[in-house]
This record gives sequence, C-alpha cells and structure tokens, in this order.
Amino acid sequence: MNPTRKLAPLALLLLASGAAQALDWTGYFRAGPGLTSNNANRACYGLNGGSSGMKYRLGNECDLYGEFQLDQAFKKDGLEYKVSLMTNHYTGNTDTDGKGLAIEQLWAEVKGIDLAPEATFWVGKERGRRGDVHITDTQIVEMKGVGFGVKNLGGRFGVAYYKNDDQPQKPGHRINFEWLNLPANQDAALNVFATLTKGDFQGGTTGAGLSLRHDQKKLFGTGLSNTLWLQYAQGSAAVNSNFGDLTAGSQAKGWRLVNALNGQSGAVGGQLHLLLAKESDKSGKDTTSASLGGRVSVGMSRNLKFLTELGVSQYKPEGGSTARLSKLTVGPALSIDNSFWSRPELRLYVTHARWNKAAGNVTGNAAFANKTSGTSAGAQVEWWF
Repeated sequence: MNPTRKLAPLALLLLASGAAQALDWTGYFRAGPGLTSNNANRACYGLNGGSSGMKYRLGNECDLYGEFQLDQAFKKDGLEYKVSLMTNHYTGNTDTDGKGLAIEQLWAEVKGIDLAPEATFWVGKERGRRGDVHITDTQIVEMKGVGFGVKNLGGRFGVAYYKNDDQPQKPGHRINFEWLNLPANQDAALNVFATLTKGDFQGGTTGAGLSLRHDQKKLFGTGLSNTLWLQYAQGSAAVNSNFGDLTAGSQAKGWRLVNALNGQSGAVGGQLHLLLAKESDKSGKDTTSASLGGRVSVGMSRNLKFLTELGVSQYKPEGGSTARLSKLTVGPALSIDNSFWSRPELRLYVTHARWNKAAGNVTGNAAFANKTSGTSAGAQVEWWF
C-alpha cells in the first residue's frame, strides 16, 4: 500500500480536530543526479572511522532525503494544544527505490497549565531540541526519541524521559536536562545539557554526559555569529546527549569540541567549522579526530551565487596509522537571493577528493578500492520551507 494513503486519514483527523484552524506544513528535502570520473556509480567521500561531524556535505551527498511535517494547533479553555506529525524518506542511492515514508516524529504538547503557565508539556516521539553544524549535516546535540517531558519551566529549564526498546529484552532509560539562554558575556548566552542513561538488563550499564553550548552574536562587534560546543560523556551515554552503547562501562568515554562561525557581509557569506575529539571504546582504546573546513557563498547577481567548500579531516586509532581525507567542491547555484542561507538552492557542482591509504576506500564503491583520489560532478536541489 502507498504509505501516503495510510497517512491521509490522520491528516483529515488533524484538520477536523482544529475546527477549521490552519494546518501548517513545513519540511526539507535534497535530491539530484551525479557521476564520477571512474565510469562508476556516483561516489561520495567520507572517512570510515573517528568522530561524527567530519564529512563536508556540499557536492558530497549521494542520497535522496526528505522530511515533511504537519502541525495542528488550537486553543481550548485557555490551554494551547499542538499535535505534530513528521514523515521522512531516505534513499541511499538515488538510482534505486527507497523504503517509503517513515514516522520521524509524532507528538503532542500543551501549554498554559495553571501550575506552570509558561511551561510546555509533551508526550510522544520527538526531536525538538537539537543543535547542528549545517555544512557537515551533524547534530552535535540530539535529544530525540520516544518519551515525555516539560520545556520552558521558568523560561529556561526542561527535563525529559526517554525509553529505548529497540533491542529485545535490552531496554534502556534516559533522562535529559536542559538549562537554556543563561546569561553570559555581552550578546551571548550559555546553554547546558545533561544526560543520564541506564541499560535495564543483565550486563547493562549506566552513563552520564554534559554538553555546554555558547552562542555569541555580533562577534567582535561585527555581523559574525559563533557557536561553541564542549561535550563529555562516559559509560552508556553518547557525547551527543543520546543513548550510547548500553553495555559500555566507565572505560568508554569521550570529549568533543566543536566550533561553528557564521557570517554574511554584503554578497559574501559562509560557515567555518572546527572539530577536535577523543573517544575511548569500552575496551579503553582511544581514537583522536580533527577536522577543519568551511563553505563560502559569493553573490554574483540577485539570484546567482558561487559556492566553494573545502574540508580536511583525519582520525588516528590508538596504535594505528592516521587516516586523512581532503575534499574540495566548487559550483554555481540559483536561489531566491544571493545570501548564504537562502533556499531553495539549485546547484551544479564538481567535487575532488584525496585521501591516504590508511583511510581505506572512503567511497564504499568497489571502483575506488585501490584509489586515493576521485572526482565527482552533478546537480542538486536543497529546499527547506
């Protein structure tokens, strides 16, 4: 059966429940064809180990992905209700069919409860508190899952409980805490995220994590903005505030520093990314990672801009060799205006990558098994609304 038919009755119910209230539709998608210089299927380039957040995405996404969200809000007896449904679709190779639509989010919330009128209470499957670096498409903080909680207590505090039932007879529990927009230096705010995890089965372990995020506007009195994350996790907690390995003991630990600098001055805009990380698996073996890269957008006319993205990433396992990958992408793009963040964006691109032998086959494509460089070209649309 077509998955959209399954969703139609729910959409109609959402429409009816709001007594003709507006139904909001938002979303994101990317798609496009590509080819390589090796007469093979399209190839994208990414290291097969080390920290997440080291794959620069411009001209380097071989998938087709979309997510689409319906929101229905209404008021009753002084309370503000909202229900959200997000479906998504992923195809790893754009020449093959994907897995249809899946439910990415399905949750409800209410605000205006007399005991805490400023707070929002929610239940369901959600991912409402995230923090990403756009040019690597990485969620640095990702407190998502099936659970319930409260946000904006006192305007700053939130707590949520999540249950992990993905593995039979190996349930997991997670509690996330957040303190948002705490006063810091001028034009800046500090955000604190804490995580506690527990594997509730024989052999299951506990874990804890802490993430600090510093948001700076008007950096050095300019139009630049900066976001800095400092993160630590140990045991069965992941560094991104989610579940880790629920059998990992105290030897499993890791820290990560991530910085994202953003700016727009006239027709020139961009994002610069820095990552430093060190992670130990449950046997205590360390892997260190580092990445530096950026994307620049230069407006050529009102609707035409030229994009350039360069990234260099590496990781070194304890007792092993350093794996390194460099990637450069250039190409024009059409958009509603010539600023860095303007979307929709229709692009043409050429990507060239180089890597060392220690990195292995960074493409996963057999045609590159004995190669240490590759060139790809293609077109892509990226759209959020």
